Amino acid sequence: MANNTSLRDLQAVLFDMDGTLVDHFETIYRCYKYAAEKLGRPAPTYDAVKRAVGGSMPVTIRSFFADTELEAAMKLWKEKFDEIHLEGVVLLPGARDLIQAVNQHDIKAAVFTNKSGIHTRNIIESLGLSDSFSLILGAHDTHYRKPEPELSSIALDRLDAKPEKAILIGDSPFDIESAHCIGMTSYCVSTGSHSSQELIDAGADKVFESLQEIADSHFS
Repeated sequence: MANNTSLRDLQAVLFDMDGTLVDHFETIYRCYKYAAEKLGRPAPTYDAVKRAVGGSMPVTIRSFFADTELEAAMKLWKEKFDEIHLEGVVLLPGARDLIQAVNQHDIKAAVFTNKSGIHTRNIIESLGLSDSFSLILGAHDTHYRKPEPELSSIALDRLDAKPEKAILIGDSPFDIESAHCIGMTSYCVSTGSHSSQELIDAGADKVFESLQEIADSHFS
């Protein structure tokens, strides 16, 4: 494994949510579409929304609404997401296999995301995976968000894991930076908002086509 992290002494694996563990892009897009329609403006495209996901909604939404609209747009987005956040959740290929393998090797698994912590816990529970994770840490659970190093440090502190013995698996440069800023290994999958080449160029330690590939190559 990269950065001298071996399976034998690995203490924790942190998973990003959107584009890594689940495909929730259609539901997220519906929230942007709803807000745009309510404000009487053209909706952003699905591809534009998918591309922007990763930096948390208050950051992403600035790409699609004027400053004068932001407060209203965020309120509308949250209103819709509260209503539909358990809809359209697709667990990505290999997710269950990899989570199970991590658990079987007595390695702590965590969800580490800029998605709301409350919504993330609801979704993980709906998938029947709550007992598989030692920690679910999302937006509003702390004062920080990815890629701020404080959030990465809080996650590892709560997992009682050292950076050099942890891997963060994600799908965007936010995840790469969140890992590297405190010395974690960065694995990425190309199932989300960025291509394999983009993730390589952004500095990921290793890039995979899917979580299944990680499970098969590292935990089989």
